[in-house]
Amino acid sequence: MINVTVNPEQTEARISITPESEGFPEITVDQMVAALKKAGVVAGISKKSMFAVRDKFNHDPSQPITAVIARGRPPKPVTQHRYEFNFSTSRHIGKVTGANRIDYKSKGIIKYMQPGDILLKITLGREGVPGQLVNGDIIKGTPLTPLRKYKAGAGVTLTETEKALIYSAATAGQALLNGDKIEISDSYTLDGDVDMDTGHIKFAGPIKISGCLRAGFKITSNADITIGKTASGSIRTKGNLFVTGGIIGDENEQIIVGGELSCEYISAAQHIQTAGPITVTKHIINSTIATKKTVSCQESITGDSNISAFYGVTCAELGTDKGSGTSIEIGDTTKLHERLKKIEEFLEPLVADSVAIVDKLGMKVVMRKDTSGLPEEKRAEADKLLQEYLEIEANVDRLKAKKKELEDRAEAGLKARVTVKECAHPGSIIKIGLESYTIDRTISGPVEFYFDQDKKTITFERL
Repeated sequence: MINVTVNPEQTEARISITPESEGFPEITVDQMVAALKKAGVVAGISKKSMFAVRDKFNHDPSQPITAVIARGRPPKPVTQHRYEFNFSTSRHIGKVTGANRIDYKSKGIIKYMQPGDILLKITLGREGVPGQLVNGDIIKGTPLTPLRKYKAGAGVTLTETEKALIYSAATAGQALLNGDKIEISDSYTLDGDVDMDTGHIKFAGPIKISGCLRAGFKITSNADITIGKTASGSIRTKGNLFVTGGIIGDENEQIIVGGELSCEYISAAQHIQTAGPITVTKHIINSTIATKKTVSCQESITGDSNISAFYGVTCAELGTDKGSGTSIEIGDTTKLHERLKKIEEFLEPLVADSVAIVDKLGMKVVMRKDTSGLPEEKRAEADKLLQEYLEIEANVDRLKAKKKELEDRAEAGLKARVTVKECAHPGSIIKIGLESYTIDRTISGPVEFYFDQDKKTITFERL
């Protein structure tokens, strides 16, 4: 007797053959196929298994036999498209600083892409293969999600292969995802304020803020920063800083600028440093400012302000008629002279070593930079000494050039002037170099304060 059983899941069918009587005729494959068909098994049938069962039973028909005769085919899973973004497409809520603590102001650095950086790699997926049960039913797998192909916008290139789509930066800047378009912006632009919603802003390229920089927040960049309204937080940039409104600071905020600074006014800022000139269209009050260049203030510098500007200060009014602790310092060469002293300390042994080599080789060899005229047995050592001499001279030239630069700067510092266009009030202090001068009466402008080289004192003259 031939019997076929199928498991409830329809994934496997077994065939059983038991002998009925002596002289039972041999089992044929057709008989097994008929039994399978009667049981509803039409798929996944193994011919190899059928032949093996037939041959084994016919060889010894006295023994029953059972075997798996058909198996269903499971579906081959789909491989979905994989999207690997190398820039942030979402906003972070903050930085975890400890157990159950989040710094909501620190939302991460805005990545600055360089040409060639991969922005997005899409590894292409593939459709799965449907499976089949032993009863012939088809098992459908998870379908392949349609490919979301992004457009390559400005500053972005797209490379397509059989296996992947690669979006790369063609120019430097911030990568942006605008809808279905990826593009590079050479600057970071914020339409609004830098506050709790945005967190600190850190971006290597130019930054443009239409609103305010709120107190307690920071902006950091290697390029120019433009702020549309007021700035009350901290700023650090290697470029220029342009503030359409004013700078309102306190003792906790710092502004450090590698280039020039331009703003409407400066109030209560205790830490402003720039390498370039500072231009203020209104007033400076109760602020501490230091620049390697100049400060130009179209209105008054007053209150407890301390201004250090190497090449000079210009303002309409200095101090107030009620008296103030305003202090102006220009042309301070103290640090320059310290650096000049260090250069002299480096130069002295170098020059001595140079002279010693000239004495050994002779001026003629050194001037010609040629040792071929010396005896052959001395040339190797002479070549070594000549190379050492040339390296020393190169270092000496660099130090002398730096020394000349510092000396010129020191001389220019002594020529720096404080120019007051309207009025300089009593109590204001002017420092030039190592000299100090306290204004003891109201001086109407326009007037310039300067260091008199002959009298070795600070004086002034009306313009």
